[in-house]
Parts: sequence; structure tokens; C-alpha cells
Amino acid sequence: MDYRLPANLKARVLLFGESSMGAYHVALVLRDGTVVDDVFVAWGDEVVKVGGRTDFLLDVSEVVDVIDRT
Repeated sequence: MDYRLPANLKARVLLFGESSMGAYHVALVLRDGTVVDDVFVAWGDEVVKVGGRTDFLLDVSEVVDVIDRT
């Protein structure tokens, strides 16, 4: 499954400070207002961890915003 954020959100993530090399600690805001916390994004667009887990389900088409959590 592809967990890549859209280009407009990647541009925002890249403005945040990295939490480690190439990784960003963020929260994702979904279309319905739900905030998904403890998310790690690699290279600004690839969601690689949610809630400390690498096995997760996420519909990235529902993500409308990102919040810096560094």
C-alpha cells in the first residue's frame, strides 16, 4: 500500500524540523477533523510509522493537513 502524502503536504512537512535523519514527527489531520498523532514521515511524504507501529491502515487521501510534533 502506498502511504505517500500529496505534494502540497510534503512541502509543509519539509518546513518542519527533522526528528532524526530524514524523518519528521507529525500529526495528521483527516478530512473529518480527526487528528492522528505520533506519526513518522520519511523524506517529507512517506508515512512509515503510526502510533509506534509499522503495521497500520491509513487512507492518505483523507489527510488534509499536518502538524509539527518535533
